Amino acid sequence: MQLTQGFLSFIRRMVGQKQVLQQLQVLQQQHQLQQQQYWQQQQQLLALANGLQYRFTDPKAVKATTTYKRCAQIISLLSPMDVEGAKYSRIGKEFDGGYVMLEDFESAPIDAAYSFGIADDVSWDQEIADRGIDVYMYDHTIDNLPTLHPRFRYFKLGITGEKNDADLKTLNEILATNGHTQHKNLIMKMDIEGCEWDVFQKAEESILDQFAQIVVEFHGLVAAVYDHEALMTVVSVLEKINKTHQSVHVHANGSTVPLLIGGLAISDVMEVTYLRRGDGKHKFVLNARQFPTELDQPTYQGGYDVYLGRFDGDSQMIEQV
Repeated sequence: MQLTQGFLSFIRRMVGQKQVLQQLQVLQQQHQLQQQQYWQQQQQLLALANGLQYRFTDPKAVKATTTYKRCAQIISLLSPMDVEGAKYSRIGKEFDGGYVMLEDFESAPIDAAYSFGIADDVSWDQEIADRGIDVYMYDHTIDNLPTLHPRFRYFKLGITGEKNDADLKTLNEILATNGHTQHKNLIMKMDIEGCEWDVFQKAEESILDQFAQIVVEFHGLVAAVYDHEALMTVVSVLEKINKTHQSVHVHANGSTVPLLIGGLAISDVMEVTYLRRGDGKHKFVLNARQFPTELDQPTYQGGYDVYLGRFDGDSQMIEQV
């Protein structure tokens, strides 16, 4: 009798647990639907805000301005394409520190990852290391990493275009020190607060071509719209990168006020994901995605994202300024 009662009690508990699991699944599905609806509403609101910015301005007059033309020129050089059959993943933490990359880490094993600019955030490095990839980490502004991992390789050094300090090394020197001068399947994340222009300006194209994917935060883009000398640097660097790599994802960092002009939008800080052109295994196709995508997140919790649309500029208005 006691055995029967115990068995019945066990059955009741199991049925109860099953019902709880079913309820949790329903709640999870409802939450996902709410998230999807919220994202769609945000997209619509951001697009509306951009449209209202120049609702009562003559479009032809706006497009004739130097500001518009320079903005369109930069956007054309950063404009993403899509990859046929691609799957994208967010690597790193929520909000600032996470980057969208092509999920292509296993078809051709990654030799090593390079992370330039660490501060107190190693979330991107952590996820890459958890995939079994050694991460070579460089930041001369910190003494120690906030978190350790068996695959972390930290150096208290910064990266530069031209060596001019004991705690700065060029990309060529860094790869040589780590024995990677002949490796052709590296990946890179770079967030070095504006110094990226010097690094890419001086780096040889053959060295850049060793990286299958490059994620970089470009700083000073809006400033370059208003400064001809800075614009020339930005244009030359972006043209150089485009020779070996293709932009496949863009996200506007919300740390600064974006420039909205004539239907175009650009942030002073842009997060760009590049995919190497010469691999032959990827087919680039016309991008139809709207940015930000579902994988993107605002820079700050509770903050806003900048609606970029397809981020392809206006090819009819682009000219050298």
